[in-house]
Amino acid sequence: MDLTAARQTQIVSRQPPRTLRERLTALIKEARERALRRRRRIAVVAVLAVSAAILFGGFFNKGGAGRAPTGASPPTRAFLTPRATAASGPVVNGPLTLIANRHVPYPSEQIAAVGAFGATGPVFNCLAARGCHELASFAWSPNGRWLAFGADSVSFASDYNGLHLYNPTMRRDVRLSSGGDIFQLSWSHDGSKLAYLATFTQPPGSIYVRDVTSSEPAKLLKTGTAGRDAAPTWSPDGRRIAFATRTIASRPRHWAISTMALDGTHRRFLARGSSPAWSPDGRLIAYRGACGRIRLMTPMGNRVLPASAGLGGCAEIGVGGPPVWSPDGTQIAMPTRSGTYVMDRDGGHLWWVTPESGLGLFAHGLPAWQPLPKR
Repeated sequence: MDLTAARQTQIVSRQPPRTLRERLTALIKEARERALRRRRRIAVVAVLAVSAAILFGGFFNKGGAGRAPTGASPPTRAFLTPRATAASGPVVNGPLTLIANRHVPYPSEQIAAVGAFGATGPVFNCLAARGCHELASFAWSPNGRWLAFGADSVSFASDYNGLHLYNPTMRRDVRLSSGGDIFQLSWSHDGSKLAYLATFTQPPGSIYVRDVTSSEPAKLLKTGTAGRDAAPTWSPDGRRIAFATRTIASRPRHWAISTMALDGTHRRFLARGSSPAWSPDGRLIAYRGACGRIRLMTPMGNRVLPASAGLGGCAEIGVGGPPVWSPDGTQIAMPTRSGTYVMDRDGGHLWWVTPESGLGLFAHGLPAWQPLPKR
């Protein structure tokens, strides 16, 4: 490094000289960002390869002749008991957790808790030595005892890939199903079911529902969409799911939000928008509006306009990221490329909590508060 040139730059800009530690920290940060950009480029190439494989009858990380055993697969169990995941009473907000990779050695990832000043503490370590390479998404059980997460890998197969349940207290890792392609996980409020998005399917962008108290495989949610679906979210009573749809008929292809029963009946269009999130009390659905920030509506599709939203066509709250409700329904988190933000449910007290986006390599990860029993 040319220290003389660096010193001259600081003098011209009238900025105080940086310490050696600050310069080294900047260099380390730049190296990590370059590594993350490389991983994203690899992911794009892999997605293109997967699309080609699907078109020509190939397969990707779903087992078969090309599978690469790692010897690190966790024990597989068909199901859990209903009491293992359901909340026995009211819950409060535990720590906000997200997929973290900025503060961990490359190429590791974690599900980490956000602490003071944006620092993170690991809840689950995704270790390559165990066959875990990428975390696609995760969700907390309603009682906060279990993590559901999707593990995947880019450009090669792993026996670890699939849908997992992890108990942080007992450090117990149970794989419910093999193969990757588990995105945007959402846990029903009674703890019995998981909904998630599968992208490498026919049709692409399909929602599946898995009963974690049964040994039956996941079932396709028959939405009847001629396009792709995304972002499943449960009503508090577990009878309906809200989701976003991007149709192939309209030009431009807009996202729209609907709700429907689990058997595919009683579909109801609510609004133009994406990334719906049903509030814990069932009164509101938060979603990304036409201008990219957050809007609120009732489950019947009636717009709710908080005072902090202002006026005009872009009367929205928060920042441009998918909304995530806290367990007690008082706050909403939003992940963005510049970091993760949190605000009150009416849009007030917006603050930046960490530089971690929590989106993960596949850009489908969402932050989530761990529910804790109310004492």
